[in-house]
Amino acid sequence: MPATKKLNMQKKWIALWSFIAFLTLIIIMEQIPAPLDASASKQSPDAALFDLEDIYQEVQVVKNLVYSNKKDSLLDIYYPKTGGQNLPVILWIHGGGYVGGSKDSRQEYGMALAHAGYVVANIDYALAPEQKYPGPIIQANEALNYLQLHAAKYGGDMDKVFIGGDSAGAQISSQVAAVISNNDLSEAMQIVPAVQAAQLQGALLFCGLFNMKTVRATEFPNIDGFLNTYTGVEPFETFEDIDQLSTVNQITSAYPPVFITAGDADPLVSQSVEFAETLETTGIAVTSVFFNGTDKELKHEFQYALDTLEAQETLAKALDFLFVNSN
Repeated sequence: MPATKKLNMQKKWIALWSFIAFLTLIIIMEQIPAPLDASASKQSPDAALFDLEDIYQEVQVVKNLVYSNKKDSLLDIYYPKTGGQNLPVILWIHGGGYVGGSKDSRQEYGMALAHAGYVVANIDYALAPEQKYPGPIIQANEALNYLQLHAAKYGGDMDKVFIGGDSAGAQISSQVAAVISNNDLSEAMQIVPAVQAAQLQGALLFCGLFNMKTVRATEFPNIDGFLNTYTGVEPFETFEDIDQLSTVNQITSAYPPVFITAGDADPLVSQSVEFAETLETTGIAVTSVFFNGTDKELKHEFQYALDTLEAQETLAKALDFLFVNSN
């Protein structure tokens, strides 16, 4: 083999293994929320909103229910042990760059929501590259269909539904909400929404991406690799259905109220700010938690570091949003 050709082949293998190593790191990091630097966040020793011992004692966990015949169609249900009827239902969708992550990494946060009086369904879905777009949207809709049939068993009221997620899961959640509230989009994607717009009371969107025309400019680590893998097209901007993924373009007056947050040191914060502004311009009620100008250095997924004051205060505001929009 000529030396030049051999060198090029070696470079390709090095690039491939570097990409695999990066994805592996992302998958590992998605399993546990990284603690924030002590200098960036006030620690909250009382953990008033997140007493893990109480939560585990008072929240019932049902693991690995099969909601579809597709790969990785498992969900967990969390609900208060004290029972109750007509509890609002939250569908939660984990992040991980469309290529990693799992529901297990979000169990404690989901249980914290359930502890406040909600039935939480925390789902897994098949990942890229094995399953590409729009697979997760279809699976999330199937999970909602499962909940239509079974949520009442756990005290859930499917007339009070919320959808939430983080990072890539926030994008998926935002698009599922658009499918439910935008007839043109649901028809274009050939998805029959499992719930009606009147049942959808809100969306909780943590550190997501919402505009595929501007997301590359955020310089989020390996954003092109994630979206190239998810769409199966390189560069991802040339994907024929890329506009569907840009939920900033799919908002109608029927879109539900939104709780949206991102840290001031999250490369994707501009995506959340832009999406919040678009929603407000369309007349959608928005509760935003941003930290512009605070120099707190709150990074991607800061919401899950529930031993910090900022994460606990954000959880309290999310619970206020849920309460206001379900009563």
